[in-house]
Amino acid sequence: MTTPTSRSLLALPCALLAWLGAAQAASPPMKPGLWEVTVLSREMNGQPMPDMSAMMAKRMDKMPPEMRAQIEAQMKAHGVQAGPKGGTIRSCVSPEMIRDNLWQQHEGRCQNAGATQSGNTWTLNFSCRDPEAKGEVRATFKGGDSYSSEMTMTTQRKGQPMTMRMRHDARWLGADCGDLKPMNPAATPTLPPPKR
Repeated sequence: MTTPTSRSLLALPCALLAWLGAAQAASPPMKPGLWEVTVLSREMNGQPMPDMSAMMAKRMDKMPPEMRAQIEAQMKAHGVQAGPKGGTIRSCVSPEMIRDNLWQQHEGRCQNAGATQSGNTWTLNFSCRDPEAKGEVRATFKGGDSYSSEMTMTTQRKGQPMTMRMRHDARWLGADCGDLKPMNPAATPTLPPPKR
């Protein structure tokens, strides 16, 4: 069973796209199509954390085919799928999602608290609930087909402060999403463009 903290960690790569989309008025510098986000590292209070997606992939490999198919169908229904190796998540981003800055489904647990842009780097501040947390994401786009990001988030668990750090790389796999449909983004409030 996942805890609120582990749920938040699993959701962060996709949530990153939602924060980026909500943070800027202009269309983001990315191509529509199939994107894959790879978690490069996770730390909790300076200590490496296990690769949750790799652990889940191993568990799924041992599941009966019917159960595995059911879980994969549920993920696809939410617009995501596990990549071919642990630590990767794939999602389909439509041209409309880029145009309207609704790249991913926004679940409402996190809100943008301000953004700045310098060249091709966006720095985004956010706050979350369930669990209460705040943090910063710094994402650097490398043309329209890749970006790298680093996220720092502070929260508390049983009264003890916790600092999580994650690094991601994302790459565009192509215009064809196959049978993976774009997420149906929830309405995202219009925010002012980031300060330059």
